[in-house]
Amino acid sequence: MANSTRSRSAERLVDILVELHLNGVVNRSALMEKFKITERTVYRDLNALSPIVEHTGNGLYRLIHTAQSTYGQGLHHTISNFLNADNFFPERHTDFWQKLESRVDENHILILGNDAEHTVQRDIRRHLSKIEKSIKNRNVCQIVYKGKTRLINPYKLINQKNIWYLQATENSRLKSFSLSQISWLDIQKSTFMPEEHVIELLEKRLDPWVSESTFEVKVFINRNISHYFQRRNLLPEQELLGEESGGVTLRCLAAHENQILPLLFYWLPNIQILEPVWLKEKFVKTLEAYLAQESAP
Repeated sequence: MANSTRSRSAERLVDILVELHLNGVVNRSALMEKFKITERTVYRDLNALSPIVEHTGNGLYRLIHTAQSTYGQGLHHTISNFLNADNFFPERHTDFWQKLESRVDENHILILGNDAEHTVQRDIRRHLSKIEKSIKNRNVCQIVYKGKTRLINPYKLINQKNIWYLQATENSRLKSFSLSQISWLDIQKSTFMPEEHVIELLEKRLDPWVSESTFEVKVFINRNISHYFQRRNLLPEQELLGEESGGVTLRCLAAHENQILPLLFYWLPNIQILEPVWLKEKFVKTLEAYLAQESAP
């Protein structure tokens, strides 16, 4: 009987530890209900875990020295949010985390991303701590970018398709600076006051091509490739305007012609620019120049 009691106690302790790792906290009353045990017994279980578990008040317990998020979630939730795991697994319940280790071992699921830049290790080692410090303390930074010295107000560091960008304002204009192109960065003593409209824009448009001024582009996509655009957005802030037997008409917003033109060239000959006229003309002239160069002796 004693062995059976110890076995049940051990199972509860393991279960409590699993829940702590998964959710960050456990609730004393919820444990009593879950295991159908008395308050005295749950106190005894939690006391057995006292070297690694602490009481935080209101019947809640957490792992000692475990960083907790605002919502009391565990470290794995913080990491998954940081790495934008919603893109791959939008729903991550307890069952997901319990199966995660076996999925990794079995190697039945593989998530592939873009290759990182060759200099990423050097760039992060050289700039990350300085950039984080300057953003947190609102320090103006002096950088050498593509050989030119600039004074910037840093706001955010983002990674898109495994390329790092520093989003900052220069002369009150919001820009994105490729981290690999920053050869030197120095934190100045002077500080700046973050502008609310810049913060709102960065939160709204999670893209290195962020800008306070954008232009609208309308395109027609032929039927034989339209499903690629309908299953997910391939153009910035893409919106479906109409669908017909020959294809679909889309609208998107671009911050610069160099943001949108390469995307459109990729889908030739199955894409057509409808508006604006100046972009359509630039599109055609670029193609004509390329063809003339290729046909030259």
